[in-house]
Amino acid sequence: MKIFLLLNQPYPHGFALTKRFHLYAKGFVHEGHIAKVILPVPTEANNVLNNSKISGIFEKIPFEYTCNNTIRSKRFILRRWQDILGSIKAGLVCIRELPDVLIISAFPIYFYLFLKVISIVTGTKLIREKNEVDFLDENEISEKQIKQINRKNRLFHGFIVINSQLQDYLRNDLKLKTKSLVVPILIQDFKADKHLSTTRNITYTGTYLERKDGILTILKAFSKLIQKNPDLNLVLTGSPQRSKDYHALKTIIENHNLERNICFPGYLLETELQDILMSSSMLILAKPENRQNRYNFPTKIGEYLISGRPVISTKTGIIGDILKDRENVVFTEFSAENICQNIEYILNHPKEANTIGSNGRKFALENFDYHTHTQRMIRFFKMIQSCK
Repeated sequence: MKIFLLLNQPYPHGFALTKRFHLYAKGFVHEGHIAKVILPVPTEANNVLNNSKISGIFEKIPFEYTCNNTIRSKRFILRRWQDILGSIKAGLVCIRELPDVLIISAFPIYFYLFLKVISIVTGTKLIREKNEVDFLDENEISEKQIKQINRKNRLFHGFIVINSQLQDYLRNDLKLKTKSLVVPILIQDFKADKHLSTTRNITYTGTYLERKDGILTILKAFSKLIQKNPDLNLVLTGSPQRSKDYHALKTIIENHNLERNICFPGYLLETELQDILMSSSMLILAKPENRQNRYNFPTKIGEYLISGRPVISTKTGIIGDILKDRENVVFTEFSAENICQNIEYILNHPKEANTIGSNGRKFALENFDYHTHTQRMIRFFKMIQSCK
């Protein structure tokens, strides 16, 4: 089977969806199929260039930026031209190479319509990757918005969704009859037999947004914690400058004199990030309760668990359904006080914390292995192909 993946994120070095699509492709190739990642639009900013090659092979996976550029123009008109040209050329690649299946991330509806025409002509099946709810910043959606969503959704032959909540949303809220398959977060074991000395670092690798990942609440919890534990450090990966909560974040750091205890290493190579995760005292995730978080499944929880270190998390969404408190995770309420208390529990109970970390790693290996789930995806695609 020939499977192409149309991605709207940087590749091969990127974010959660980049890693997810890459593991899809690796799993397909491992099973003897052909896989290729196609990027119809440029994904890199001029000031942050992580991907400069417009085509190549990364870990046996061929990829191609069809607009012949990885860098998005600063000029609006040129950006639109890049998007249109890249989309047309991506479609032409599909016509020329005739994949059996296209896995498609989020794109404008004109591109979906173009792909639908190609599908009708060539017989290629269109599978939409869906890992977040529509209109995610809103608490409710209207009937008008549902109709708008379904105009797009009816173009696809199937859906890959990241959890059962999203599958229920498609079936019950949107009344969509299109077939779907739940594929959870995926992991690739990076720990194996590697052992690193444990530091006094607490590590967080999420976004710098309070609404999505609770970054301000984490900082407030840390400010309480270092009053008794001045040797602890909070490692925050990525870059906070572009966040709308950046000024609030800076204010908390300055008001509580946290500068010496907070480390911003920036964007890291994958191996560097893995070493930080494996050597941390604990890893933290504090998603607040809202519609967006109720339907998502953060990739970072898989990376946290596979590291073997103890994980503190809120119970928001599917995380609260599949993990068990004080067995393979330490659950916390979404409050600075409770987060602080649970961090202290891990610090004061190292034996129990190590057991929780080991159990979390075991859970991730048993439930999120990408080989297992790409085998399921192949069976799903074959079932879609057999439908008239």
